[in-house]
Amino acid sequence: MSYNVLRYFEQKKISISNIFYLTRQNSHTIITLSDGQRITTTIPIKEISLYLPKEDFVNISKGIVLRKNQIVHISDEGIYTMTDGTAFQGRKRNLSQHKQIRQALGLSENTSSEEKELPLELLDKCSILNDMPLAFCVIELVFDSDGHGVDFVFRYCNDEMAVVEGLPVSKMLNHSFYEVFKNGDKKWLVTYADVALNGTKHILHDYSPEIDKTLTIYCFQPYPRYCACVLIPS
Repeated sequence: MSYNVLRYFEQKKISISNIFYLTRQNSHTIITLSDGQRITTTIPIKEISLYLPKEDFVNISKGIVLRKNQIVHISDEGIYTMTDGTAFQGRKRNLSQHKQIRQALGLSENTSSEEKELPLELLDKCSILNDMPLAFCVIELVFDSDGHGVDFVFRYCNDEMAVVEGLPVSKMLNHSFYEVFKNGDKKWLVTYADVALNGTKHILHDYSPEIDKTLTIYCFQPYPRYCACVLIPS
């Protein structure tokens, strides 16, 4: 059976640049987009893969194709974790093979969040923003030791962060966002991870349920695996 994949993309308004990953479920292919939308089709993954740039996607096992720059971690057991926190089991490989794949994708080697610290020179630079009348923070993208979870940790917060977030800086610094804010919305994670991993810039404008405020957040990468944010409440 032949499939007109490009026509299907056009009909469903699917942009290849927005495809996050492809998975196979029973006899269907699930196309997950960067906004979280999931589209189900009978077109096989191998057919769709023909139209995906090889430099942007990787087939990690039969029935799973991932966008490379959205992979945040690959564990020694071959578990691939995406920026939205979803984890996939890849093909069984030995330790050296996984190391080679991590290096090819530009991923750092396995280190726990406790072993990593904000670079001193960056921390020194941030100190001049302590009294800035706008809330500013630097967060680090972290993952658990098994690569099953993605989170971010506050590594710097200026004084105005306490005003906007409603908590003392000491309660946020070096703590996980989802530890500090139990009802934190995971929707922020994909954007922060994209900034930290790929050096992109984003402007977010959305309601933050954990502090009951609408925020405009300007995000940029001050250092690899970190995301800096300026928060302006509406």
